[in-house]
Amino acid sequence: MRIYEILFIVRPDYDEDQIAAVIEKYTDVIIKDGGTVLSAEKWAKRRLAYEIAGLHEGNYLIIVFEGTPDIVDEIDRLMKIDQEVIRHMISRIDNVPELASKFREVEAAVEESSPERSTGDQEKPEAEFVDEPETEEE
Repeated sequence: MRIYEILFIVRPDYDEDQIAAVIEKYTDVIIKDGGTVLSAEKWAKRRLAYEIAGLHEGNYLIIVFEGTPDIVDEIDRLMKIDQEVIRHMISRIDNVPELASKFREVEAAVEESSPERSTGDQEKPEAEFVDEPETEEE
């Protein structure tokens, strides 16, 4: 079995329950056909590069699974006819160790930089006032 990643976009007006239902629908298909779901999550709500079906934004979802090419064909067929899915892309992951190490690097970078990110709620230190010496006039 090979490892695949499905990146797909659903409508921007979907709430968390509707998004979870869409993810569950496709993970159930993968499991039913003998695959193993490695991860399934909402990636982000992002602006689309161009308008698709009158929409300018979409919820990006990612499912990583281990399965056969037959499962990929079935998922592809279902996503093409599903009105909930705006666009989808299925990729085979060839080099799993490289992917895992890159994922760990990105996670570490995000964790290190997260304390530096401020929301602007913290008080900024005020500048100190320094008396300038008076100059003598001649």
